[in-house]
Amino acid sequence: MGEKKPAKDGQFVLPGDYLGVIEEYLPGEGVKDENGNLIATRAGKVKIDKERMEISVEAVTDTPPLPEVGDVVIGQVIDVRPQSATVQLVKIEGKGDRAIAASTLATIHVSQVRNGFVEGMRREFRIGDVVRARVIAVGKGPIQLTTRAPDLGVVYALCSKCRTPLIKRGDQLICPRCGNVETRKLSTLYRKLVV
Repeated sequence: MGEKKPAKDGQFVLPGDYLGVIEEYLPGEGVKDENGNLIATRAGKVKIDKERMEISVEAVTDTPPLPEVGDVVIGQVIDVRPQSATVQLVKIEGKGDRAIAASTLATIHVSQVRNGFVEGMRREFRIGDVVRARVIAVGKGPIQLTTRAPDLGVVYALCSKCRTPLIKRGDQLICPRCGNVETRKLSTLYRKLVV
């Protein structure tokens, strides 16, 4: 039998994996003591608390979180139609910023873009834009989003002509490379969010 290596912080382990010896650490959640050996009881990431000298296994669930009504989500616009924009959701804010299941799509209806009249969806969103939106309905069909609040809307956009990141000037976006001027339903957090 070769010498067993103690587990490292952040390492992925499976149930039954050797983590270390009881002399080194106290068994925390997801860890049991078997004759002085610390063994993982669930799949997940090893977490070592050096202050408490405790080793635990944080469960990693395979099911990414699904957005719920009221959640603020970040997504990328993948389609813009006269009545709606389709958004591929990337993450839910505040849920440990955990990634969302890859196929999760949502819709921003023209009535939910902003307070007031919307001249055309292409003035508000373009394909590739990163948006911050709030979930207003889940259930049958795509998740429904709103960008009506000031902090909701486009947080990152590229020039539709030369793909350079656009800079906010007042309520418009200007391309620093080609000078193209565009409009969007902008969030007050435009280019302030790290996505």
